[in-house]
Amino acid sequence: MHVILVRHGRPEIIVDSPTIADPDLDEIGRWQAERLTAWLACEKIDAVVTSPKARAIQTAAGTAERLGLAPRVVNGLDEIDRGAHTYLPTELLPTEGGAYWDQICEKMYDEIGWDSPEVFRDRVVTAWDDLCRNPLGERVLVACHGGTIRTILAHVVGNDGAGFRLDYTSISRVEVTPPGGDPHGEGGPTDPYCSVASTNEVAHFDAERTAVVGAFRGAERPGTTFNRRPLSAPVPAS
Repeated sequence: MHVILVRHGRPEIIVDSPTIADPDLDEIGRWQAERLTAWLACEKIDAVVTSPKARAIQTAAGTAERLGLAPRVVNGLDEIDRGAHTYLPTELLPTEGGAYWDQICEKMYDEIGWDSPEVFRDRVVTAWDDLCRNPLGERVLVACHGGTIRTILAHVVGNDGAGFRLDYTSISRVEVTPPGGDPHGEGGPTDPYCSVASTNEVAHFDAERTAVVGAFRGAERPGTTFNRRPLSAPVPAS
């Protein structure tokens, strides 16, 4: 399975809402989503998955509508601030977050409607593992959040402290080999094997494309390819 992870477009700002903050995309965010839709029109996509937040659903809406697909909403892919009544873009929090930013720095997660980092990681990894074990197709678009995607990528590379730049509406890609699908060993592994194919693709903001050409100028890739572990990886215990 080829998973296309997309961070949502830029949302509107909401401060001290009487209900949980769930902003729509702002004008720039809608443009970013349009660019994404045009770019992905050249790719085969079998299913669309989103978090429950409006900004993620709206980012993937153009692709879902073009393909006639009903997005599958996965609550586990929500952001760490899923219960907050304020939403500020992360880049503005230190300068414009005020008391809200102070509470974040003081780790007052319950008071501001955030999950703790540990709860957030476990929730996201559980949702990701379910997607990998129960693939919805060969190529799946997943629209969610920067923190969610960073957590997935860090889990895939086996380093919870790994950092990844993820711009609004950027594309990151993960190749997933299902359990038993690894050509090495008898019967293959019992867990899915994932590898990061790319992170933070943003070419769709600056370029147009009418077809996916690929590294071999549209020709069929020679030989047999599969999602392989590095030769330096430890051999799994039998």
